[in-house]
Amino acid sequence: MASMKMSMRSAKVGSARPSCPVHGLVVPKPVARSGAWTAPRQNVAGPVNAEAATAVHTPHSREDQLCLNARHDQVMAHFPTALGVDDFMARVEVALSGFGFTGDNTIAMTNLCRDEVTIPLKDKIESVFGGSFNTNGLGAVLTCGVTGMGAGFSHSPISNGKEHYVFFGFPHIAINSAGEIGAIARPGRPNKSCACGALAKALIELKTEGYEDNCKVPGVHDPLDPEYSILKQRLARRVRFEGMDPTKMSLVDITHVAERTITNDLEYLIEKSVNAQKANYAVITGVQVHNWAVELTEEAGIPSLEFVAPTKAYVVVNGVRTHLDLSKVPALSPRQLQLMAKASVSKSKDEEEVSIARTGAGTLKEIPLKYLTQRLGVTKDPEELSVIPATALSWTANITTDAPIREENAPNMADNDYTSFQLFAENNPNQQAVLEATPAAVTALLAEIQNLSSRVQSLEKKK
Repeated sequence: MASMKMSMRSAKVGSARPSCPVHGLVVPKPVARSGAWTAPRQNVAGPVNAEAATAVHTPHSREDQLCLNARHDQVMAHFPTALGVDDFMARVEVALSGFGFTGDNTIAMTNLCRDEVTIPLKDKIESVFGGSFNTNGLGAVLTCGVTGMGAGFSHSPISNGKEHYVFFGFPHIAINSAGEIGAIARPGRPNKSCACGALAKALIELKTEGYEDNCKVPGVHDPLDPEYSILKQRLARRVRFEGMDPTKMSLVDITHVAERTITNDLEYLIEKSVNAQKANYAVITGVQVHNWAVELTEEAGIPSLEFVAPTKAYVVVNGVRTHLDLSKVPALSPRQLQLMAKASVSKSKDEEEVSIARTGAGTLKEIPLKYLTQRLGVTKDPEELSVIPATALSWTANITTDAPIREENAPNMADNDYTSFQLFAENNPNQQAVLEATPAAVTALLAEIQNLSSRVQSLEKKK
């Protein structure tokens, strides 16, 4: 009966039904549908080669952009494991529930980029697990350290004597409905924007500077640009480790590198901060992909989609690690997805009129335009936004007051007077070379210190 109702709604839309040039199937206007467009299943296990990527159809035309299968194919050409965000979260929730992780007993630890366009994924996560503890950074760089991790752990519910955490770690990238890499429309702003801006900037600078000059000693960063400088340093070290040539890398390449870097950093911090006797935890990492319409307007009528391409998924319960294959978790039906998505983003009637389709890799659902604009802080079309007056309104005189300026002589984040490095150099003039050492030299120095420490401990035991 539900499927019949959805089909009846589709029939009321109109007679304009362009054909999808990729699969030769009829494409309706954006409305809720059941069982639409079946594509051949993609191989989501291995890397994507250049020939395969160029062979996938790019949905440039309006008709193509209305074909959700073509849109999914385009994203999967660069991120083969990509799933629609609602489909992804449904699979994660089902998989984790089998190991005892639920919204009632688990805290989500989310590490996304600071960009506000990542909020659809955050909202989906929190619709399952409630308010999350975020460790976000530019480009999703992880800088919270063990103290930040521990703060999140201390907020976790305790079930059967144990805390439960789910770690989500995702850098992001935009691939708009026309297939343009890095391009995204933002509510309230004309022209195209970029995502991820931090990764795009890092890529440009690594191409011109190379990675060697950016492989700094850990802990050294630009005080006026700490997160970005740390992000670029970590990416540079990973590029060097993998033997990649920055001059030949694309935004897709650097996004994959960022995912591997951030996943490794997350797992390292987990090793240093999680007590497996005290807690069970899960790790879900990958890349968030914004496949939004070129124009975010009702008139354009192009659906915006949100994808997640998972790379790692596992649980550690009672100290035992179990890896999960989310592709083996059955996808929800379009009707089930519609019900779940309505509960996760809004209660508006607009949810009844969005595109839903079954593709070869899963089930897709449009991110409603009204949700995007309101959630990102723009409630009107750019042309309807209020004009800021040239002069202050008269009543503002009643609320203005004098306030002290910043203390110019107080220490600030960019001061280099008596930093720990300078104090070390002043107190150890013969060790100045250490400050300019290469990472290899620092590693050797740390190894020597550890050996000395071990010898001291051995001597103390003999006493």
